[in-house]
Amino acid sequence: MNLKGLVQSVKGWLGKPLATPESDPNGFFGSLAVLPNPDPLLRAMGKADLVYASIMADAHVVGDIRSIRGEFRSFEYRVITGQADNPKAEAARELCEAFLAAVRPNAITADWLEVMWQMATAVLTGYRVHEPVWEMYSSTNPILNGKLLPTALFDRPNRRYRFDAHGNTLLISRGYLTGQPIEPYQAIVSRHMATVENPYGQALLSSCFWPWTFKTGGWRWFVKYCEKHGMPWPIARYPEGTQDSDIDRLAEALENMLESGYAVVQEGTGVELLVPNSTGSMLPQENLIDRCNREMSKALTSQAMTSELQGVGSRAANEVAAKRQSTVNDADRDIAAESMSELFSFITLFNFGPDVPAPKIEFFKQEKAGKDRAETYDLARKMGARPSKKAMLEELGIPAAEEDDDALLPDSKPVQSQLPPGVKPVQTPPADGAVQFSAEQLDALAGWTFAKSIGLTEQEAVELAAAAADVEIERAVFKPVYQMLVQYERDGKTLAQFRDDLGDLVGGLDDAGLREVIERALQFGMLRGAATDAD
Repeated sequence: MNLKGLVQSVKGWLGKPLATPESDPNGFFGSLAVLPNPDPLLRAMGKADLVYASIMADAHVVGDIRSIRGEFRSFEYRVITGQADNPKAEAARELCEAFLAAVRPNAITADWLEVMWQMATAVLTGYRVHEPVWEMYSSTNPILNGKLLPTALFDRPNRRYRFDAHGNTLLISRGYLTGQPIEPYQAIVSRHMATVENPYGQALLSSCFWPWTFKTGGWRWFVKYCEKHGMPWPIARYPEGTQDSDIDRLAEALENMLESGYAVVQEGTGVELLVPNSTGSMLPQENLIDRCNREMSKALTSQAMTSELQGVGSRAANEVAAKRQSTVNDADRDIAAESMSELFSFITLFNFGPDVPAPKIEFFKQEKAGKDRAETYDLARKMGARPSKKAMLEELGIPAAEEDDDALLPDSKPVQSQLPPGVKPVQTPPADGAVQFSAEQLDALAGWTFAKSIGLTEQEAVELAAAAADVEIERAVFKPVYQMLVQYERDGKTLAQFRDDLGDLVGGLDDAGLREVIERALQFGMLRGAATDAD
């Protein structure tokens, strides 16, 4: 085996791509300085910006876009470090965070979240380009002072940028009508579904072109229909042999009738109003407009179900549609997050060097828990899992009262006691709501004689007995069962084995009692785990 020749052969192709545009046998575009946009709308018209602006001016389209924008801006963002436990990476995060807080994007846009929305609108036009202006920043903040930062970030029109066969960005200017190569840090390019073959990305507004065109034509004929057939037609009847002059005067009276609302005609002449009737619940022109609106909504929001369900109220369909829309919106936010992270990578490179991991942008939304979560905490408390009160209030978004006078306290309830078999509480409760027992019932309780001898009242003795019973049941039954359940889970044993061995722990119980203990222990363990996660 010729190892020397093999090594020389490997060196010849290491780090070199093979299937390049230049080597493509069908690669006519590989020899071009500027790769044309493969969008069929651009090829056919060459006026994408003008057409896209016209489509976005449509009332239905702008309504969908505003809905998407509102959901986008409902999220907050934060800067996260590129690598934990790395002092330089943490310093880069602090720099980028301070940069967002101190630097205004440009004179028109004062909100960085709006810049991120502009980046996310690459889904509409295929790509968006932002130009950073780099300068040495002067500030009283020591984190920012003397750092090379973009002092402005401008959103530029897409017509000013093109891409070559390798996806490199080219700037279109007066001196370079075919495109001038620029450095990567001079343009932050956001793309939607871009590929090596199509670096311009997939524009959703291009998919709306034909529905928008047909809708515009449909409106024209719909208006004509309303003009012609929206009002009743006055029909005049005259006797045979009527002179032409009388017919002309009758026609003139009908024409004036459209403005004045009445007509004066000769005796023997009849006038009636004909109202046009259309078959079906919707006119063809109206149906065309409605269909075009639904097609554009599917392209913009990816919601086929919501667009097709006309006048149908389905909770399940709405929940599925909302979940799908949330997934699509998350993907759109990823475009903005990646573009901002690219800007942070250049800031980190210029100020900390190439070996420091750059920070990233992360979107999040503060969700407040509702009634279901509060009931889970209450159930965990009743099962003895001891959930955190502070964690519960934070999750529910409820501030804790600083003073007792301002606190909402739970209603006081009488202590309910579990009595031995055969001992029942008095059926008629007293006025204050507390449970009372007869003398015979109290004498049947173990330890009652001792309770009376130490001076306890009846109610105090019952409350003390109930509390002692709860503690004893938890100590002797549920806590050991729970510990046994955790141990069996660690050992990898099955639930059937747990059920078989449980009788040795709790003693002689019938099937119903054994089943209740197992179910209570499983619920106890599950709720304790949920409460621990909340802490």
